[in-house]
Amino acid sequence: MGAWGIKTFENDDALDWLYELEESSDLSVIEATLDEASSDYLEAPEGCNILAAAEVILALCGKPNSGLPENVIDWASANRNLDIAHLIERATKAIDRILSGKSELNDLWQDSENDYRLWVDDVSQIKQALQSIEREEN
Repeated sequence: MGAWGIKTFENDDALDWLYELEESSDLSVIEATLDEASSDYLEAPEGCNILAAAEVILALCGKPNSGLPENVIDWASANRNLDIAHLIERATKAIDRILSGKSELNDLWQDSENDYRLWVDDVSQIKQALQSIEREEN
């Protein structure tokens, strides 16, 4: 079993996704990741990747969560000029999918009664931060 923690980048899937992001200098990796939220049932690795993409969007908006890996901060700093406004609502909706009954990640966390509430709180905080940015832009 690989790394698995409550925070977004405390799992191997998100860290692997981050390597893919670092190879790009545009939004293609983030956009493709958010597209995965449209599947009928969202598998756990895709859910982890969507949360990672949402965290990168927050960093690109200048509102990074504390404890982000240094390479996320570096990538966001190097690509701060990218127009991400169109991705904020998509990321928020993708997080709703992760928290729904059609998400393996949600199902897996529900199996951990002690940590489920902490995980939901962490994911909800990411969603609320995105919604705050969206309100600021409108």
